Amino acid sequence: MPSSSARRKPMTTEPENSPAGETPKAPHIPVLLKETLEGLRIVPGGTYIDATVGAGGHSHAILSQVEGTRLLGLDTDPTALSLAGERLRSFIENGQARLVRANFEQIDQAANAEGFSRVDGVLFDLGVSSMQLDTPE
Repeated sequence: MPSSSARRKPMTTEPENSPAGETPKAPHIPVLLKETLEGLRIVPGGTYIDATVGAGGHSHAILSQVEGTRLLGLDTDPTALSLAGERLRSFIENGQARLVRANFEQIDQAANAEGFSRVDGVLFDLGVSSMQLDTPE
């Protein structure tokens, strides 16, 4: 069996387009959103990492809580990153958010490369999403 490093996809800083250049609609609604935000204790000007950004629901809520929040979103799924890119477009355009195609195992490398060496909170939404079950590729 290959080592975990052999299975890793390379980090990229730009989300890829979904198949055939289509931008899929975001069907995913984050669960336990209120509890997640309470647990992160978001502070003005805080810096956060969403290690499993998915369609960007949690990330959007984090960035919308208080002014000046910065966020790094990681995901290995190019379709998810495309969805997150659409949902977080205004935050990306004003420099509050960055999306990187990377596995959360690469969190240290991605965070350092993107200027997120010190953060106020990290979110790992581990498990299977309904988006993954709907498209079992």
